[in-house]
Amino acid sequence: MKTLRVFKYIGFGILGTGFVFLVIWGVMALWNCLIPDLFNGPVLTYWQTFGLFLLSKILLTGIAPRSGHDRRSKKDWHSRFREKCNPPSEEATEV
Repeated sequence: MKTLRVFKYIGFGILGTGFVFLVIWGVMALWNCLIPDLFNGPVLTYWQTFGLFLLSKILLTGIAPRSGHDRRSKKDWHSRFREKCNPPSEEATEV
């Protein structure tokens, strides 16, 4: 039973890696079909596309892993935003 679990993880790892390589290839194909014709940009190789993909991931999502269930900080952000955007009431300004 334990070997079945190991094979399952290996299979998911291979599928995940294949999916990442396929996405990078798709980004490269889209870039090479659109950017050189529209903007006279460069034609990218696979590894240049991989670097661009990795750079965009770092810039847009960050490096540190983040929990998807971190709702408290989002609520804190919303409350701080509302405090900054809403003017104080007249009762609060009267002294």
